[in-house]
Amino acid sequence: MRRRLALLVAVTLAAGACSDALPPVSPPPAASAVRSTSRDAARERLAQALARALADPATRAAVKHRLDQSNAPEGKLQFQALLHANQGTLLASIARSAATSPAELLADLDAARNLELYLPVAAQRAAWAGDANYLVGTVGHDGDQPIGFDPTGARLLLDPRTPPRVPVLALVAQETDFTRGHPDQMMACVDMCGGDSDGGGGGSGGYGGGNLVNPPSGGLVPGLYLTQSHISGSYESWLKGDPEYEYHVYGLGDSGATVQLACTSETGKGGYYYDQNDPDWSGAALLFSDAAYADYQAKHPGAPIRIMAWEDDDEACVDHADGNGVSALVTAVDNAYKQVTSGKLDPTILRGIRAAPSIFSLLTAIHNIILTNDDFIGNGVDGLVAGDAPSGYNWVLKSDGTTTTGWFAVQHMP
Repeated sequence: MRRRLALLVAVTLAAGACSDALPPVSPPPAASAVRSTSRDAARERLAQALARALADPATRAAVKHRLDQSNAPEGKLQFQALLHANQGTLLASIARSAATSPAELLADLDAARNLELYLPVAAQRAAWAGDANYLVGTVGHDGDQPIGFDPTGARLLLDPRTPPRVPVLALVAQETDFTRGHPDQMMACVDMCGGDSDGGGGGSGGYGGGNLVNPPSGGLVPGLYLTQSHISGSYESWLKGDPEYEYHVYGLGDSGATVQLACTSETGKGGYYYDQNDPDWSGAALLFSDAAYADYQAKHPGAPIRIMAWEDDDEACVDHADGNGVSALVTAVDNAYKQVTSGKLDPTILRGIRAAPSIFSLLTAIHNIILTNDDFIGNGVDGLVAGDAPSGYNWVLKSDGTTTTGWFAVQHMP
């Protein structure tokens, strides 16, 4: 409460202090007496207010400069941190342009959760000169209709498949870890900060991250590696830029619960780094280290692991999905392959893992996650079990029973 009160005072003072530098923006029509506090509604209001605020040349130039200077992928900026940079100049400008009080603006920032701002279309990112020819766009789920706002705040429906010719600045749910593993620094990380590149892969309460150390020069941490990946479909709206594919390893946790043991993604550190932006990828990305697996087996002897692929639309390496929907898809895969939908590491064979029955269900884990909008791609099934792995691949991604959504190759590297 004290922090919110301090921010409210800061917004009010900044609005007055910046009035000479940023001329007032004409107020929009009066807001509806009934104000939705949902995440999507709050994000739309913020996008509309930002579009109006950027009609001011000084505000637009300041944001364009920040975008040009960003060190983050695709020139992204962390929106909440951006608003509070430079003594809250942009925050004050948006407060003046919105049909809300500063308190309501802060409430929207809370309700919308972490957001990122950037131009997702590469050609538009390169060409936009910071002029008044722009839209501010936003979208919730990938299948939703994208919404755009012009400089007057007029609301437009955008084509979900093709971006408009007018450059679009996207204000969408944050997918990038701007803090590089230091969430306490979030309010200071406009683009990227905390440049600590050491450490392990992104496990969520599991064993993977804590046991990985950076490999010596020219070497690899012994373990199971992803060497090829094919994903059928981008699972990403054009308004959200490049897809953020992730491979998660799940296992048996305490008291029979299911836990995420490791995550391989574009935010992964050490050997767990992997960035696939096209349908096909090849390389060497650690899925699960031998040390992490030994630790897991010591706690749960004989327990298998599940490998699943996701497209991240929220926090990296944290599952956010429709629990009932994903549960149904995974259950259908289990039923189709008689529960042989897991694996056990076996360094004596080249691929390093062999098919094993699933002795634990993902249902508990899935139903305990926040219901937002990450896309479940598929559960890994051994190609010998699935029977349809293309040449060069040894595992297949399955969803909703026998539906193939991709395939991947794994190999043990000593």
